Amino acid sequence: TGRCPTRACGDSPRPAAYAGSLGRRSPPPRSRELFMRRLSALALLLLVVSISSCQPPVDTAAAAAALRARDKAWAAVAAEGKDVDSVVSFWSANARVILQGAPVLTGTTAIKSMVASSFAAPGFHVSWVTDSVVVAASGDLGYTYGTNTVAMPDSTGRVTTEHGRYVTVWTKEADGQWRCVVDIYNVGPAPASTSS
Repeated sequence: TGRCPTRACGDSPRPAAYAGSLGRRSPPPRSRELFMRRLSALALLLLVVSISSCQPPVDTAAAAAALRARDKAWAAVAAEGKDVDSVVSFWSANARVILQGAPVLTGTTAIKSMVASSFAAPGFHVSWVTDSVVVAASGDLGYTYGTNTVAMPDSTGRVTTEHGRYVTVWTKEADGQWRCVVDIYNVGPAPASTSS
């Protein structure tokens, strides 16, 4: 009657366990290993997301106060005009300094050279006042805005004073310290004179 029964064809009877496994065949060992790795990775990702969502919100007001204090400390060291390394340490290793009419300075070596030559110039002096500080909700990125005064000798050796505006962008690095990553300065109008 068509196909012969198993025994009639000379085949040995197959165990019931084998027959029952035909509908639910297990994946090969490699497939199981890959599946477990992916499952473990997914579980780890979900754990990280869960932990991140449980982090308390950043106190941006406290972070802004810390950044303002950091900028003020930088201004104090720069105004002394003595310690080049201390002044440079407030910039990140790959910071960019953008001065009006000058090429962009990138990195510690170029910035340190600029600071050293400025301090060596007779009559040089720099000071600034921070007007505003803003810190992102993440607590690790911020900017400051303010006004500055720079005295330096001109081409004839006469010391002149410029009044400018600046914007600095800061990041909080792995050691928890704020450092400037972008420093932009340009000359502003002279302050209004007061008449008696």
